[in-house]
Amino acid sequence: ENYYSYVLINMSSNNPLPPLSTLPRSIYPPSAYPPPSHFETTLTYPALLIPARRTGEIQKQLQELVFQEPKRKRVYALEEGVDYSKEDLETSYGGNKTSRYNPSLERKLVLTRLGPCDDNNSQYIDRVFQDSRIQSLLHSAKSNSEETTSTSPPGKNLIRTSSIRLPSSPYNLLTVDQVLRYLLPTTKEESNIRDPVIEEIPSSFEVAGHIAHVNLREEALPYKYLIGKAILEKNQSKIRVVVNKIGNIENEFRTFPMEILAGEGLDLDEVDRLCACDANPKYGQNSEESTVQFKIGPEHESLMQVELKEHGCRFQLDFAKVYWNSRLQGEHGRLVKQIVEDAARKCSNDHQNQTSPTSIRECIVADAMAGVGPFAVPLTSALAPHYHETPIVCHANDLNPISFQYLQKNAKLNKCFQGRLEMYNLDGREFIHNMNQKGLEIDH
Repeated sequence: ENYYSYVLINMSSNNPLPPLSTLPRSIYPPSAYPPPSHFETTLTYPALLIPARRTGEIQKQLQELVFQEPKRKRVYALEEGVDYSKEDLETSYGGNKTSRYNPSLERKLVLTRLGPCDDNNSQYIDRVFQDSRIQSLLHSAKSNSEETTSTSPPGKNLIRTSSIRLPSSPYNLLTVDQVLRYLLPTTKEESNIRDPVIEEIPSSFEVAGHIAHVNLREEALPYKYLIGKAILEKNQSKIRVVVNKIGNIENEFRTFPMEILAGEGLDLDEVDRLCACDANPKYGQNSEESTVQFKIGPEHESLMQVELKEHGCRFQLDFAKVYWNSRLQGEHGRLVKQIVEDAARKCSNDHQNQTSPTSIRECIVADAMAGVGPFAVPLTSALAPHYHETPIVCHANDLNPISFQYLQKNAKLNKCFQGRLEMYNLDGREFIHNMNQKGLEIDH
């Protein structure tokens, strides 16, 4: 166990992280992420002990009185080794070891908690038990000690009051936002002395295939590995790596440097080691906290290969080397729809006024900065529903040679044939001059 584990074990649940001032590099390493139990509080819920064979019937009878939370159980088997013959009685029923009582024939049905109540009180009583429907069940027929099929101890009600301790919010059901609100200080009262206050919880992120991309503010950087782990753990079915933008778009290809915060490609032991060092020669003696970084490099090339779907089309790209913004998906769809509708109107007018088949003119689109094809591909794909009815020709250009390669690849993936999609790897101004020289009548 390292220093961070020791601190976490010995801290209060209301303050899950040690002060930044106690950390050598003023940054929390991945190992500082609390275990799931730190996020959970338990509450006592009212329950009924019922015959297992009547579970469905009683749930239907009680309806809204039954515990109802998404993805959570409401019926539990009885725990082994617990004497349920004592439930609902002040004294034991005598410890009769020859009883035919079989706890496996009963179930514990969790009820809605109507509290408030004292969770530390062993004599748990909830207002829900006062409901007339439950009172009727509690006063139902007594079990017969002579019946071998009895599901309750001799002399006990078939249905009896009980209780159960359950997590109020199991970790697996918490959202990224809920986890980060628990971890990060959002007010001065919650923060340790001189620790930065997080004014906006950084729980939103962009998803491109298996990559989650965040753009953290300065005050969130000390918590970046915890933020990355929260995002990864809450999206494990679709996310393999979490990355953070660490610079501005400075080159002509609109790409930016990134670092890995969680998932594949991150050496957890090395991150812990760097965070625990006062200084590291790799980053210089006067390195700041934000320089503890695992930058995306050539060794991560395969990890950055992404395939995703947008508007019925497949796109492949290298997330580190081309420009892609999944948050523009709505804008992509809006413009594609607008162009297709405009082309359909013109085509309809040409049909009405045509004197010969050649009088129907194609709709021509020029995309000077096409990227990997979010506009050009859905406009010209032979798989698109408008392909045969609405002829659209797109001239798509991008200066980035890698974007151009993926544009060609995506055109092939989505059956964008030559004659409908023409691709160029030119400077935008040169591309526009090229269109003018060809004398094309551009519609969009």
